[in-house]
Amino acid sequence: MEKISWTNRVKKEEVLQRVEEVRNILQTTKRRKATLIGHVLSRNCLRKHVIEGKAEQDRSDGKTIKKM
Repeated sequence: MEKISWTNRVKKEEVLQRVEEVRNILQTTKRRKATLIGHVLSRNCLRKHVIEGKAEQDRSDGKTIKKM
């Protein structure tokens, strides 16, 4: 590891260059998106039903239709 004091002002890009680390923003975005979807689907909430396409719809006569 590089010995960089926390009091030094060094940009993230410079630190990554020093340790020869390459970051891919597309992979990071996909991983975070998958984590969020997993979190949403683990809960029993409206978002889960919307994502799965099981949200209830109201008809004009006031009755509720369940989609399966």
